[in-house]
Amino acid sequence: MYLVELGVKWAMHPFLHNQFELDTASIRKIRDLGITRVKVDPRRGRGAADGGSAKEAEPPPRRASKAKGDGDGRRWARQLTQEARSAVRDLVRDARAGRALRMQDIDEISEELSVALYEHPDAMLAFGRIRSRDQYTYQHSVNVGVLLMAFARYLRMPEPHVRALGSAGIVHDIGKTLLPDAIIAKPGPLTPEEYQQVKDHPWRGAELLRQTPGATSLAVRIAEQHHERIDGTGYPYGLSGRELSIETRMAAIVDVYDAVTAIRSYHRGRPPTEGLRIIASEAGQALDATLIRRFVRCVGIYPPGSLVRLSTGKLAVVLEAHKRAADKPRVRVVYDISAERMIDPPPILDLSQGHPAHRIERAEDPASWALPPERFL
Repeated sequence: MYLVELGVKWAMHPFLHNQFELDTASIRKIRDLGITRVKVDPRRGRGAADGGSAKEAEPPPRRASKAKGDGDGRRWARQLTQEARSAVRDLVRDARAGRALRMQDIDEISEELSVALYEHPDAMLAFGRIRSRDQYTYQHSVNVGVLLMAFARYLRMPEPHVRALGSAGIVHDIGKTLLPDAIIAKPGPLTPEEYQQVKDHPWRGAELLRQTPGATSLAVRIAEQHHERIDGTGYPYGLSGRELSIETRMAAIVDVYDAVTAIRSYHRGRPPTEGLRIIASEAGQALDATLIRRFVRCVGIYPPGSLVRLSTGKLAVVLEAHKRAADKPRVRVVYDISAERMIDPPPILDLSQGHPAHRIERAEDPASWALPPERFL
């Protein structure tokens, strides 16, 4: 018997293809997914003539098919992150030049990132740490999109909404493309006039999206309100409390977290653990306390890309977080502190799998050791 329609998106099932020959093992997996109805074509499969009357399902996204077949998923996730940033850069440049923003292209980027995030969540979060000083706008846009999708999926939001949040995150700062470069990259304090221009970028971005075919009301709302705060201290309108939707509150948390951990021309970027402490310091005041707790659980207390000190006197880079053992991630051990030397080759340890001598003592600032974690991801 030949399956032709499973009833769920390709990214949400474990099979390589959307259509395939059913056997006992695949039927068991389908039942484990909680799926009670599927569409089959009895004329196809072993020993059957290929009548081909059933409608062919859409193939998986182009790069997604590589992800399931490619054993090196981390390399694929890294490549996709880089390609997404380049694509967003080109789209933003078009917008700055007065050309229409192509939301269909944004949605396609979000779709591919969503699949990659489903397949390799820790790799996608880790590669968000790879930054360059002159590409902040594009890197931040993609990172916010990926983080919003990870957060939404952790909160068990419907998949179409997860992808819509991804697109909204990618364009959340589109209003900044209308600001002069001198203001965006200014290393010193802004003048009152310059700061007012910055405070205007959310509503200006929202207006741009309202005029963009295919832009959702969700994208408009997040662009307009991601700098609003639950205590009313945000901008541009000073909204507060229940005036802010859950998606807007999520975007505010993600935007701050990624911004403070980013490398910019005037800012070296904080470690991920410090970024979590910064948003936690605003819990219940500017930012939603309940959502902050859930975001920390989503990315882990030692997010992928963190540099940590082990009880053995070695430094390690976090590769993957464990949801049920937050203090025991999978790490790559890269530096021996007492010997003052790099470890080559750097071993990978899963601290949740019986390594009692290797405990995380604390997070470290990579700048203090001249050890960019991005080199070891």
